Amino acid sequence: MPIHPSRLRRGRVLDFLVITLAGFVFAGLALYHFRRLDQAHADPERAKALADHTFSDPKTGTHDWPQWRGPNRDGVSTETGILTEWPTGGPNVLWKQPTGDGYASVVVAEGRAFTIFQDAGSEAVVAWDALTGKEIWRHTYDCAYKNNYGNGPRSTPSVDGTHIYTVGGTGIMHCLTADTGKVVWSKKLLEEFSAPIPEWGVCFSPLVEGERVFIMPGGPKACGLAALDKKTGDVLWKTHDDLASYSSPVGATFHGERQILFLTGSRLVSVTPDTGAQLWSYPWPVQQQCNIATPIVMDDYVFISTGYGKGCAVFKIEKSGDDWRPSLVYKNRNMRNHFSSSVRHQDHVYGFDDTNLVCMSLGSGEVTWKERGFDKGSVLLVGDQLIIYGANGVLALAEANTEKYTERSRFQFSAQGRSCWSVPVLSNGLLYVRDQKKVVCLDVREK
Repeated sequence: MPIHPSRLRRGRVLDFLVITLAGFVFAGLALYHFRRLDQAHADPERAKALADHTFSDPKTGTHDWPQWRGPNRDGVSTETGILTEWPTGGPNVLWKQPTGDGYASVVVAEGRAFTIFQDAGSEAVVAWDALTGKEIWRHTYDCAYKNNYGNGPRSTPSVDGTHIYTVGGTGIMHCLTADTGKVVWSKKLLEEFSAPIPEWGVCFSPLVEGERVFIMPGGPKACGLAALDKKTGDVLWKTHDDLASYSSPVGATFHGERQILFLTGSRLVSVTPDTGAQLWSYPWPVQQQCNIATPIVMDDYVFISTGYGKGCAVFKIEKSGDDWRPSLVYKNRNMRNHFSSSVRHQDHVYGFDDTNLVCMSLGSGEVTWKERGFDKGSVLLVGDQLIIYGANGVLALAEANTEKYTERSRFQFSAQGRSCWSVPVLSNGLLYVRDQKKVVCLDVREK
């Protein structure tokens, strides 16, 4: 019996669809395999050396918290005499102050707490008495930064001696006197460096070292990175063409040489503090320049982590003669910090892999435990304890335990849904936590 032509045509169409579908499946598997190869890599010899390495303890010193991520820019407090368990409903509230929108955290120096937030059609830098919350001064200037993912400034101020340095959501930078809030100098960074505004605002927190303030304007034609004279605001150097990320610079000393590290929109780069000359770099591209977390410097190693499916990596910084090299120890997708940075305790790191709080072994790069229930979030290390602040407003206290998640206390700090993206700060036994409407000072000192 002859086959009808229409049935032949349907058969050919079906064959074509099957072959096409098989091609898509094959291409998808190949892409998946390629992405796994791209994301996972380990150097066995260097990984073993890392596993055998004994990390130095965090530097002790001031209990002030004068800049982003604390005295050492690592999210670690060396204070003692801190509560190991909180009362039901949370620690005692010493004071609270209303704020406007923004994601900047608090900095504390010389008995004063500072932050920056949106104040109606202005940005406001505010100083409070650290113990009482009494407002000492407020400096406001015209700037109404709005964004679908939250309004207001993102950058945390830096206090250096008698001055405070701030950067707003549109890149307006100020140097103010810390005692009165008087303007010493100001700059419009995006205008001066011909830089585009990042999609989610200017986020880097300025780094002050010596006589320089290090910034990441992200402009073209050698305007990507820069150093300013901290007293005058004059440009001391500007260099490289990197687009700005949302990460903050950090200082490091490798093999006796001071360096400034920037995780830009496309790479990790080290430059000399005095000229900005490049010492070494490693490509680390991600969609929309969304490198957000701050690098962690660990002796001669550096840890970086990025969300959006990118992952994390550890580098050994090596030097041969005058040549520097960031040798990749491993990279994987076991820690993907979205907006917050991880912290290191001994030979493990604790941080948010997207919405999971995880503990990861530095030596192996393997996750030892995961915990949900915070959405995305931030983590602060105090001794052998973790203070965890979820984007859902949950504030918790847990052990820095490498084997399992062991929680001591938790309470609902904020009811603002998923917008609690500011990092908690501990200074002189007081815990400062903010959401989009208020800053609260909690007493976590042992009685």
